[in-house]
Amino acid sequence: IVITFPLEVRPMMRDPQVLALLRKKARRLLRKRGYRMVFTRWHYFGEHGEKYHPHLNILCDGGWLPEEQLAELKDSIRRKLLPRSIAKGIGKDLEIQYRYSRSPKQIMHWIKYVTKASFRDITWDEPLANALYGFHNGCFAGTWDGSPKWKLTGTDKKFNALLKVREGIHPVSGKPIKWNKEPIPWALVEAQNPVDIGSGYYLLPPIRPPPSGRRQPTNLIELPDGDYRKHTNTVRRLIDRAKNVASFRSDYESYS
Repeated sequence: IVITFPLEVRPMMRDPQVLALLRKKARRLLRKRGYRMVFTRWHYFGEHGEKYHPHLNILCDGGWLPEEQLAELKDSIRRKLLPRSIAKGIGKDLEIQYRYSRSPKQIMHWIKYVTKASFRDITWDEPLANALYGFHNGCFAGTWDGSPKWKLTGTDKKFNALLKVREGIHPVSGKPIKWNKEPIPWALVEAQNPVDIGSGYYLLPPIRPPPSGRRQPTNLIELPDGDYRKHTNTVRRLIDRAKNVASFRSDYESYS
């Protein structure tokens, strides 16, 4: 399910609290109608970020809805998420798209689409980016303890990593994740060749351990304390001058 809001009400939807309230209402509505598993996630922009275009994506269980039941569901969503007085005042209503599939391939395509990042450049709307900083976008509701319908294979294995991250577990080490909210420049992350596992999460390569094994001895030797080479250049020049004077005197005395 994809719910798009009219242009006239989008200024009110720049507040993260409004976004959180709307998605919560949608999840509660679907749960009351018998859906056991509901996942919601906002997309903020289109492909190129021309303007703020909030639309709510919903993934849920259940079967195919006949036309009458679908119309009833859409009507319930419209009444719940957009007051009728506002809809009548602006002469517009929510646009709701609904699709159903039992194909694992199609379902995986939807998961990839819903969990992709839509706000990819802060210059698209910097005030909105600051307002949404720290906003927890993807939310689950219901009971998710059923047996797996199918398993991820091949290139889709990276989404297994995303599921572990959602549970607070590191996908490689299996240890609990300790989150650090300090922002990191994207250039530093990109330099590590990160792997996109969806929903705005990236998996970095492991830190290379220090070299193991016996340290190789160097060819450097420790000079004795009185060695000429341990002196500074100034001291060396004084020593050389003294040697020259002594040599000159020795030669002079031998000829006299």
